[in-house]
Amino acid sequence: MVVGIASLRLAPTDEPINMVLFLGLGILGVILSSSWLIIIRSYRQLNTGKFKSLHELEKQMSYPFFTREWEFLHQGRDYRRYWKLTVVETFLPMTFFLASLLLILLYWII
Repeated sequence: MVVGIASLRLAPTDEPINMVLFLGLGILGVILSSSWLIIIRSYRQLNTGKFKSLHELEKQMSYPFFTREWEFLHQGRDYRRYWKLTVVETFLPMTFFLASLLLILLYWII
C-alpha cells in the first residue's frame, strides 16, 4: 500500500516535500515490513516451544496424534504435501520490504 501510494501520487523530483515524502514512505515501508517479519519469527519460536511440550505430553497418550500427523505430511520434506506456514506467510512482508527498498533506491538514483 505504501509503495502503491508513492507510485501513484509522487515522483522523485527536486521539490523538498516530494523528496521527503518519497524517501519517508520507503523508510516507513521497510520498518513496517521488518516489524511484520519479526512478529512472524516470534510466533514461529512460540509454536516450536508449544509443539515440543505437546510431543512430550503425547508420549503419555495412547495414540501419537502429532507424530502421526507429521508422518502423513512426510516430515515437511515434500512441498507438494505441506508448506510450512511461516514460510508462506513471510512472502507478503518480504515483497513489501523489497518494494519499499526499491522505492528508497529510486530516491537515490533519480
